[in-house]
Amino acid sequence: MSLVHSTYGTAVCPNSVLSAVFPFSPLEAPLLKRLNPWIIVLLVLGLFLMFTNLPGSGRYTVNYNEFKSLLNQGRIERVTVREDVATVLLKERGQVSVITPQGQATKDGVESLIVRLPGNQATPDSGLIPQLEAKGVDYRFEAPSQWFAILINFLPLILLFGMMYFFFARSQGGQGGVMQFGQSKAKKYGKENRVPTKFTDVAGHEEAKRELIEVVDFLKNPAKYHQIGAEIPKGVLLVGPPGTGKTLLARAVAGEADVPFFSVSASEFMEMFVGVGASRVRTLFEDARKSAPAIIFIDEIDSIGRKRGAGIGGGHDEREQTLNQILSEMDGFDKSSSVIVLGATNRPDVLDPALLRPGRFDRQVTIDLPNLKEREAILKVHLRNKPLGEGVDVPEIAKSTPYFSGADLKNITNEAALEAARVGKTKIDMSDFYRALDKITLGLENSSLTISEPEKRAIAFHEAGHAVTAAVIPGSDKLQKVSIIPRGRALGAAFYLPEEQVLMSKERLENQLVVALGGRAAEEVFVGTITSGAADDFRKATNIARKMVLEWGMGENFRNMALQTDGGGPVFLGEDMGKPKMFSEHTAQLVDEDVKRILAAAYERSRQIVSDYKQAMQEVADALLTHELITGDVVRDAVARVGGQSVAVAPAPTV
Repeated sequence: MSLVHSTYGTAVCPNSVLSAVFPFSPLEAPLLKRLNPWIIVLLVLGLFLMFTNLPGSGRYTVNYNEFKSLLNQGRIERVTVREDVATVLLKERGQVSVITPQGQATKDGVESLIVRLPGNQATPDSGLIPQLEAKGVDYRFEAPSQWFAILINFLPLILLFGMMYFFFARSQGGQGGVMQFGQSKAKKYGKENRVPTKFTDVAGHEEAKRELIEVVDFLKNPAKYHQIGAEIPKGVLLVGPPGTGKTLLARAVAGEADVPFFSVSASEFMEMFVGVGASRVRTLFEDARKSAPAIIFIDEIDSIGRKRGAGIGGGHDEREQTLNQILSEMDGFDKSSSVIVLGATNRPDVLDPALLRPGRFDRQVTIDLPNLKEREAILKVHLRNKPLGEGVDVPEIAKSTPYFSGADLKNITNEAALEAARVGKTKIDMSDFYRALDKITLGLENSSLTISEPEKRAIAFHEAGHAVTAAVIPGSDKLQKVSIIPRGRALGAAFYLPEEQVLMSKERLENQLVVALGGRAAEEVFVGTITSGAADDFRKATNIARKMVLEWGMGENFRNMALQTDGGGPVFLGEDMGKPKMFSEHTAQLVDEDVKRILAAAYERSRQIVSDYKQAMQEVADALLTHELITGDVVRDAVARVGGQSVAVAPAPTV
């Protein structure tokens, strides 16, 4: 459809040990968090004072020979011995040879000093005490403090536990630290912090809302269901593509039910420590039962709910332990329990079957991409607070955004507002929406790309081939505009307003192939050579043709047969690798022949159309070379002026 190169093990300390070292309860955690800086300051100050009172702190150290020399000179007044270290007080300040990191040095004004006595049995100094007595020195021996020695011995361990507690408390965000490591991280919404979202804030999805209104009604009026013997589903799984509003609907349920609502992402159960995920699941369900009636919402549940045993290396990993705990908790509800589990995923095909059986997730509520009417309603919701200029056609924007999710539509409205603000507008007009659509679908405009004239001519005829075939073939998607302005990795593009259909007929699929191959056919007829610009067209066309043969039974050799029954989804390691081959090599060869035949017939039709409408092709290509962007009306007018017979109006060739 467009000229593009590529589009698209560690044990946890017991609480008793921690309580003995740090006697703080979890309720005191906020206070402790505020006092953490002061505790650190006091700890450092205490250590400083303690070590400054150690023997020798702040005094010079001398060797034993210098000490004996001072003793012989009669300069020593008092000696205090603790173990084998002596604190020496001189009679008066004077010059002493002390020990420094650089070696011996002479210091003046020294009043006290430290000396280590020879305590080794091999070198005792038995004459020291008589010498002290002879010189009249006051000496005494002090026994070391037992508590001080114990504190010194256990100080490294205390500091280690202190650092562990401090860092774990900080990493846990004030939620009780390491003592609350296995607790649930779910956010609880209740009377204090109500969820403001209501069902009226959710546009579209009327069927899904009806299903969820029943859940809300059960939580508000459980007796109505219990008295008649009915059991509400214990779990509701919201299934749909990304961005369709699964989480938004869950928030609406929380806002409508007005009961405690526990919201958690499935990945938050996982942790590097074994068993933490299962512990968090237990805590979450215990809290929900205490707050019943309540709702538990687990977002992206496929991250922990994948099929067990599908990987290589056994099934005893942390993820599967967490899944087993969820299965146990959901199945353990009694019949009168008023706790409902909401789950959301965009990959229901990978979930474990035990998770989807009745009694766990009983219901699956499918939230599909919005249709035309729903897209219009969603756009109006997102445009409520945005100033719109005259002529903004919301239904036209909805038609221009087929297969867009709610998140995509919100992004378009925001991009349009940014486009308007960028050029200084005070209101958003349709041109801003068109630029936003181009930016989102194709990327930013690549104005710095240098394209030669022959290349530009090839691009123009390529896009003219798409546009003319789409305008000629009856029942094709309505052509909106054609552009040869480079955007992203696309050198040109043709934009359509497709008619949304539930079923695709064989004729419509064949017409899509003709339009997709029209660019290559135009290159061959008008440029005289073929380029690499049709790569994306071939990928799309081949994908349609293979589905026609493999899934929809439209091949000549395999009519009314489906050779691919698994939907062609991704292969998951360990599960699909061992599946037997769906068909033989001979069948694969016949499939390739059918695909080739379908594509060849479509290409011949494309080539015939662009040849029959040469004048229209030339007019459209010249308009593109002149203006770079033209509307679909220009193409349709050119085709109408040519008139005459058209191969496209005739019945499609039989395949």
